[in-house]
Amino acid sequence: IDLNDIENDPAYKASIKILSGIGEDSATLKVTFDYIASIKNSKNPIEMILLEWGGKYPLHVGIVTTTFWVGEKSNKENAYIPNMSSAWDDNWMNDFGGVDDPDSRDGFYPSLFTPLENPFYFALPYSDFEENGTRKDEVSSITPWASSQNLKTDSILKNRWIKITKDGKVAFAQWEDVGPINSDDKDYVFGYAQPSSEFNNHAGLDVSPALRDYLGLDGEDTTNWQFVDEEDVLEGPWRDIVTTSQVNWADWYKPDTNTTWQWQLTGDINTSYDVDIYDIDLFEADETLIQELKNRGKRVICYFSAGSYEEWRSDADKFSKNIIGNDLDGWIGEKWLDIRESSIKPIMLSRLDLAQQKGCDGVEPDNVDGYTNDTGFPLSSEDQLLYNKFIANEAHRRGLCVGLKNDLEQISTLEPFFDFAINEQCHIYDECGYMQPFMDANKAVLNVEYAQKYIDNENDAKDELCSDANSRGFYTLVLPMDLDDSFRYGCK
Repeated sequence: IDLNDIENDPAYKASIKILSGIGEDSATLKVTFDYIASIKNSKNPIEMILLEWGGKYPLHVGIVTTTFWVGEKSNKENAYIPNMSSAWDDNWMNDFGGVDDPDSRDGFYPSLFTPLENPFYFALPYSDFEENGTRKDEVSSITPWASSQNLKTDSILKNRWIKITKDGKVAFAQWEDVGPINSDDKDYVFGYAQPSSEFNNHAGLDVSPALRDYLGLDGEDTTNWQFVDEEDVLEGPWRDIVTTSQVNWADWYKPDTNTTWQWQLTGDINTSYDVDIYDIDLFEADETLIQELKNRGKRVICYFSAGSYEEWRSDADKFSKNIIGNDLDGWIGEKWLDIRESSIKPIMLSRLDLAQQKGCDGVEPDNVDGYTNDTGFPLSSEDQLLYNKFIANEAHRRGLCVGLKNDLEQISTLEPFFDFAINEQCHIYDECGYMQPFMDANKAVLNVEYAQKYIDNENDAKDELCSDANSRGFYTLVLPMDLDDSFRYGCK
């Protein structure tokens, strides 16, 4: 028997099919089961290798494998998902030491620096945490090694080792991010199913440039992979720098129910109010103003529209015509966006980057309830949830707090992803009860009312408004629709 030609052995190939969970038909399955059962005590070299390869953990065969890297910018090829941060480390690029440039190499390292963490890393499409940072209930039951790690604070996946093989070459690597695309494909990652994502020809494994070079991978290649315990990791360049860091999520400002605020989006900003938060326009406010407010102990929330096109914005030319929809009622030059389109994501990421660069403490993304409006697109509730979670998670990755603007009917689902709520006119429309999940979580509810009866205090309407708002724990303002500070009445 030529062991170098083992992959062409019919029995071996049939057995690999069942190990991979992709038997062709019932007859093939029966033959394969019978074959495996018959060789349990055999000493045949092929049979022994087959059993050994089956191993302690599932073997994944013929998996489409793509390359990604620390510091990778968002683009079409990676579904506009940047890699400055990872699923477990908001400062991944800094903690790694810089951009792991795939085109400028010094051996298995980037040419400009020696990495601080293992350059042999990979991503699989499962995370042990929900997007809001809570641990998934299923983790301890589906992860074979769960009991050996701290379930309270640690990721039980980060830094885990796998063995990867390609054309007879074997490499080992550590799990440092989640993807491609999915974060919940447990049947594939921990079982025998094939990757569920259709992206990049059902890609199921992302590998680093070091792994690409060591295994000689080319573009969308295929590899076999399998989890291994650390004591079974062979010596090699993957052992030179071993990553041991754990979850490192950025901390950000979290306004509580005692928070006070001022909201002004137009005109010269009146900085004289004795409040905790100033909510101002991201594009119009300069860094000097933001720093002045912060020097006086204020928190600065920066407003931008996440769901509409505004023709006067400096980045308006980045929106393609096919994602621009119907007019927003009452707002000249503003139109709804098709939030389902991937091309909108890099624009919003740039806006979040701008907020971070200017020194904002948080953001107020507006128009995040398009699915309830006549946008010109068939937006669903699920479309909106996915988009709003995307905005919230990306804000948090940048150390920014994020407020949920209106979107009342999705509050119970979205509250865990957002740090505070901004609501317009829940009193006049008798909708304030929707805000209770934020109050129960001790998160600020910042409310504004515009109705003339409150401005005039007609039949004590303003007094009754404030009594109700204060009893609920809201911080309510009565303001002009233009938000220009031409008048202001605060209930507290």
